[in-house]
Amino acid sequence: MPTTAEHRASCDEFVAHIHDLCADPGTRVRLSRGRGRPVEECAPMDRYLARRTAHRAGRRAYYTVASLIATAGPQAHTPGVRPEPEDPVVLMTTGEDPTAIPHAPLVAPEAPAPAGSAPDPAAWFARPNLGATLAAAIRTAGHSAGRTEDTLSVLTRVNDDQLHRRLPSTVTRLLKDNVTPDWGVLLYDLVQRPYQQDRVGLRWRDAFYLAAPEHHRP
Repeated sequence: MPTTAEHRASCDEFVAHIHDLCADPGTRVRLSRGRGRPVEECAPMDRYLARRTAHRAGRRAYYTVASLIATAGPQAHTPGVRPEPEDPVVLMTTGEDPTAIPHAPLVAPEAPAPAGSAPDPAAWFARPNLGATLAAAIRTAGHSAGRTEDTLSVLTRVNDDQLHRRLPSTVTRLLKDNVTPDWGVLLYDLVQRPYQQDRVGLRWRDAFYLAAPEHHRP
């Protein structure tokens, strides 16, 4: 049974693997077709993902995140890109791709801990989860605070099938406005959610309200 730190590291490794796969445009297109679909309906993705996911809990999370990374396009896969120190959103201006969402930036995971050192759990939770990413969209992309809050409320309340079906539209809107989720954190949360929905939802809400501009609703 892997430790929590090992599981988190495996999420980042999976994301890096998908970035590599998406360097091929044809593969990226096939992976992107899994948006919102259950694993049973994603046969074109199996050749790329089955070996890494067939015996993993939360398999649908891996397919969903792979499809979302593929949707983001090659701009989000540029190696070596890091966010600004105080802002999790980075604008990329690399080459054009007519099938990709324009200028989707990369929010990169933290560098792995040096060999022999214990991973710092605080470093993982300092990375932006979905709630923090939605807050960033309000701060940096002018998303409506009320509408974004409603979106978060729905995503934390719906069942897992509905969450996976709704995420692509939410993430697509973020990508179009130059906000990219931390894919490793999103993957980890989606894997955990079937067993800890309330805890994951609370993490997302806390991150959102701590980072979003304060607003008052009627």
